[in-house]
Amino acid sequence: MILHMLIVLASVGIFGIAQAQLVEPDTIITYYDRFDVAISFFERGRYRLAQSHFQHILTNEKEFYDPAAQLMLAKSQFRQGRLSDADRTCRSFLNTFPNSPYELHAQALLGDISILKRDYSSAMNRFLSIRPSITDSLFLLEIDNRIVSCISIGVRSDQIEQILFNETNDINRAILNLTRGYRSILDGDNYEARLSIDVIERSILPIQYQDMFNALNLYKEDKGSFQATVALILPLTGRHKTIGQTFLMGLADMVNDHQHDMTVNFQIYNNRSNDVKSLQLLKMVNLDRSIIAAMGPLSNRSAIAAAGILGSLPILISRTDLPDLPQTSEDLFLLSPSLEIQARFTARYLVNNLLLKNIAVIAPGGDEDRAQADYFLDELYQLGIDPVAIEWYHGKPENISRQFRVLRKTAWKLIPEINPNQDALDLEIDSLDALFDVDVTDFFELPKESDVETMNQRDSSKIVLETIHALYLPIKNNELAYVGTQLPMYNLNTLLVGNENWYDFDVLNQDVIGPHVQGLSILSSMSPSVGISKNANLNTFYSMGYDQGKFVNMITSQSSGKRRMFKDYLRRGMRFIGKSTVIQLSGKERNENQLLQILEYHGKQMKAIGIFDGNTLVNYKTGLQ
Repeated sequence: MILHMLIVLASVGIFGIAQAQLVEPDTIITYYDRFDVAISFFERGRYRLAQSHFQHILTNEKEFYDPAAQLMLAKSQFRQGRLSDADRTCRSFLNTFPNSPYELHAQALLGDISILKRDYSSAMNRFLSIRPSITDSLFLLEIDNRIVSCISIGVRSDQIEQILFNETNDINRAILNLTRGYRSILDGDNYEARLSIDVIERSILPIQYQDMFNALNLYKEDKGSFQATVALILPLTGRHKTIGQTFLMGLADMVNDHQHDMTVNFQIYNNRSNDVKSLQLLKMVNLDRSIIAAMGPLSNRSAIAAAGILGSLPILISRTDLPDLPQTSEDLFLLSPSLEIQARFTARYLVNNLLLKNIAVIAPGGDEDRAQADYFLDELYQLGIDPVAIEWYHGKPENISRQFRVLRKTAWKLIPEINPNQDALDLEIDSLDALFDVDVTDFFELPKESDVETMNQRDSSKIVLETIHALYLPIKNNELAYVGTQLPMYNLNTLLVGNENWYDFDVLNQDVIGPHVQGLSILSSMSPSVGISKNANLNTFYSMGYDQGKFVNMITSQSSGKRRMFKDYLRRGMRFIGKSTVIQLSGKERNENQLLQILEYHGKQMKAIGIFDGNTLVNYKTGLQ
């Protein structure tokens, strides 16, 4: 939009009479030509060239007096990450052209620079200052989305108060009170949150802020209407802030969808992506007897630290890669199946339910990467199955042709040999046949030895082999593009079994991969069907926030707000079927989710066909076990 406006204004001569520059004897490049070339470079992402052309216009043609070129110079610098240069160019623009039609866009660019510098208060102040003057609806939508991002990341309370004190626009004041309410919840001050939300006039609040208002509005309710309070510990700032914000978004949507059935009050704490801060918060929450549990997507280090906390506080961990963590403390509850459970149950499903025997494995072989395959292989051995082939790869699997060739050779060897002594055509001849002379040429003519064509290596590679019943391929994150493109080359008609790292649908659905892995099976507690993004990792944490929050609400509705009762109900192993996840706590301490979904890839979708607890398979369609 801004680029189009700049081109139009430049073409009608708003920036003065164009000067020409002689480049070649027969070629004259005008100001307009050079401006169009610079815009073209910018639109194609060639920002360094765009900067050079805009700089040339300002230096050699306009004597630094061209608002369009100067703003585009700042934008080109910004896109290259040269934030200090872009900031300096923008401020020079505002001082030189105080009444320019591009002033709002320059202010917005300064706000974007502040966001990248993590100065969210300054960014929000910039956006709010220009918001009342914007008449273009698309530009206003962009600004509102930026403001919502600043609110979600978290603006400091003292800075909110300072901006609010000087603000006179009613809509901006409503937005700032919403910001103050959200900040108060992050700080654990529900009373201040209710006061802030009470003064918001909902009718003037723009639609982009309504979802956040609906979620925060629940905190206006009397705390006594809830049966329990659960502490939610999230990384809302710092390097893992995207995880925390996405988890919170899923939880907020769940609360909004089930606001009339809520029995739990989620009290939010920001651990700032810091493991030490997580431990401090857990210790503080443990001392508050009004809080019956803590939950959140804690890191592995924070989860280990949580296991050492002495007290009665049940701690619900959204996800961890640590296999033995649930056994370290009876107060820890793992809401997602560990890699060990996923691998062992996958082996049981193939052997006990699908009755497969010839199973091969290709897996990463690094010390930290092979755990899932090792669990799978150990379970196969316990079930009495020896894999027909085990192949490891190291580093990026850009070329794992050797591993696939081994599988081809194995598949050939598994073809049953023909018994040379078997009677031709399996004919049975009784004693009456001795009364007659039988000429075998009456039945068939044996081919001459010279007429039999010898199959070469290229011909044999074209044969589709079906003797390997299943191939287990637990890849690492971001390896699908390498592995998936090599699979079709080896003509193995086998059941492909993967892990959650196959949930990269931008890659999986490509024509060079998707059609060749139809029927791909994955055992996971999570079906990638609910989300906000094509990014599978973001969808995972959104789904966790939604379904795990709903699971906790189900438990609190029956536990009468006491820690002991809450833990007792958790250990009863009630089966929970959410929008995209399933939960049933079992195991030695009955504190680990050991319920998986059977997922199959068909077309371009991953569909859940049933649930599996390691022993019993329940089909979603028939409900039969």
